[in-house]
Amino acid sequence: MDLVSRLSMDVMLECALPLHPPRVTLGFISCERGHYLRATLESARECIEYPDLEWIVVDDDSIEPGLKEYIQGRDWVQHKVFRRQTHAEAMNQLVEMATGEFILIWPEDVQFITGGDWLIDLIEILQANPDIGGLCLDAQRLCTLQRIFHPGLGEGFRRFHAEVKRFGWRRRRRQRKITGARGFTMWTYGSVGDGIVGSGIPSLMRTSLWRELGPWRVAKPNACLIDSSLGAEDDMIDRVRKKKLRLQLALPQIPLAADIINDDIGCKAKVRKGIRYGNYTPPPGGGTYYYTMQSYEERRQMAYGNRPLSFSECVKPIGFEIPKDIHGDRLKASFNDRPQFDIRGCERKRSRG
Repeated sequence: MDLVSRLSMDVMLECALPLHPPRVTLGFISCERGHYLRATLESARECIEYPDLEWIVVDDDSIEPGLKEYIQGRDWVQHKVFRRQTHAEAMNQLVEMATGEFILIWPEDVQFITGGDWLIDLIEILQANPDIGGLCLDAQRLCTLQRIFHPGLGEGFRRFHAEVKRFGWRRRRRQRKITGARGFTMWTYGSVGDGIVGSGIPSLMRTSLWRELGPWRVAKPNACLIDSSLGAEDDMIDRVRKKKLRLQLALPQIPLAADIINDDIGCKAKVRKGIRYGNYTPPPGGGTYYYTMQSYEERRQMAYGNRPLSFSECVKPIGFEIPKDIHGDRLKASFNDRPQFDIRGCERKRSRG
């Protein structure tokens, strides 16, 4: 039985979902990191089983050798855009082009690690829970999970007070555990955050919600190097607050993807204004991927009943080690300014000449 027939049967007999699940747009943003993009795109193709997908890659007119050729050679990607633009403009283009009812906006530096037809479950839960604004699919550090789901008494009281002040006693957002028709489980964030991924990446959301909120706008063109959105993320969050939208983020029990980290301080190589910062290498183990991939059912055997699995509990690197702290949790650094490589230096020289 082919994939579409098998999924249709599962949907009809097990999940009571529509015979034809809604289209999902997979939108990827690319900029001068071909090794990352290859691992991300190929893992997405291998891990995501869903009958109606639209694939879009928006690349920043990269000049890294082989990157454009790689994108052009992916025959399953229906739409390929090569245009020099800001990060905010690239996300706006994805939302504008999307024909899916739901859109996954994804950077090229987050590899998928869990295979299966889990996207059916995500869409089922999103459709049944309109207060979920966005889904975060990538593995989080244990300390982050503890902060979100098991805060101390002081932090818990502070959140409660702020939430009641914002939405009132009856409308305050409560954390809850949600289990779909086939047993797929996730937790909502409750009062943590504003219910959307303001940066856009990485997230799965209703396309209509992004369109309701309006396009990302560059609010701080001279923002620090850490902020690739140039203030657009904060601007988007401000709109959610002004509209008084009562939304929650949610996180699956089983992480489906993971940040590509292979330096000593827990930071990804990044590109800002044509300059690449940090340790950018092909997969140290050779081949296409930085991490091993497992099926959803295999990972489910490791799951906890009171929180999602953490990054260090489920990410298995190929040919290198993930940097960890003394507690065994993944190290994280926002930015690594060494080494630096001026990717587009030749272009700048020609323009000055």
